[in-house]
Amino acid sequence: MTMLLSLMLAATPMPGPMPGDAPPMPQDLAAVPVIEGWLGRKVSPRWSEDVAKLYRRGTCSGAVNHEGSRLLEIDMLFLLSGDGKPLKIAPVNARCPEVEQFVSTRILGTLRGSFPKNGAAQPRWMRSQVRFLWSDAP
Repeated sequence: MTMLLSLMLAATPMPGPMPGDAPPMPQDLAAVPVIEGWLGRKVSPRWSEDVAKLYRRGTCSGAVNHEGSRLLEIDMLFLLSGDGKPLKIAPVNARCPEVEQFVSTRILGTLRGSFPKNGAAQPRWMRSQVRFLWSDAP
């Protein structure tokens, strides 16, 4: 019986990707196309003070000294539909759950329509970066 069950399982086709399935999250950022001129790169510095408050409150790391201030650059992956709708947002190197949540919420709230449309049937991953700069000086 065990031999027959093994043969039946081996002959059963495994489900493959179906049309419309999301591609897996890429592991190599360099292989992901950059969203040229994405509005989020220009807008994100406006959120710096909010991010600084979250950063100070949590157990966050990643900000570096930059000309007497703190600079935090977060690489972002976006799974976009062909009509430019973000299906998934993945902060890659935020190292701070509160900042990740804040950035994702802001992007989905105020920048939802800022992504390029490519008309493709399959969703695709693209990347960009958000930047924050703040001072901890009294």
